[in-house]
Amino acid sequence: MSPALGPAFTIPGYTTMSPPGYDVECDATVHAADGVVGYPAFWLHFLSGPLGAHRESEAAFGVQAADYDAMCDVLNDPERWPAVSVRLDGEVWLRIVYRNLEDEAGLDFVEDRPGRPAKVVASVEGHGFTSAMTWAELLAAAALPDERLTWAQRLILMLPMLGPQELPEDAGNVMHRALDEIGAANRSALVDVLLDAMDWRTH
Repeated sequence: MSPALGPAFTIPGYTTMSPPGYDVECDATVHAADGVVGYPAFWLHFLSGPLGAHRESEAAFGVQAADYDAMCDVLNDPERWPAVSVRLDGEVWLRIVYRNLEDEAGLDFVEDRPGRPAKVVASVEGHGFTSAMTWAELLAAAALPDERLTWAQRLILMLPMLGPQELPEDAGNVMHRALDEIGAANRSALVDVLLDAMDWRTH
């Protein structure tokens, strides 16, 4: 079965420029992409892009080329921006949006609170990133109750939000557990490169 996007919706305050002239700002239309987290090809794509672990993720997930290409087509579609939603506290959501603008593509982590304009709290760009979370905050957010996503899915989805910091000694064990729960094999090499990526951000 090929991955597919769900209904379109807007995130009030998360804006883009409206066609055809691209000179008017409007709320960006995104498409629910929560279902893609059930595909190994999604995790290969996600860990390859924001965290640069392509070779290690290939070994960890063993995805066929055709399945990976199909996932890329869905996640990189310039006409339909996918958004994976992670429930935070109460009615607060983290929307992970694939901002598929030509020459300005990136991955936005958008805080969506009722009654307030959306806030981009972290971004991964082709040329860099901004980040806004400590390791303790990541663990606390991953552990929040969620009937849609597992603890492991939540932790890995929010991993690119980590800011520059020294990680605790048990960080590798936590990441091993999370990767195991999302179906990754050959986890040691993948954990090593992910920890290296985090360490690089501190310098």
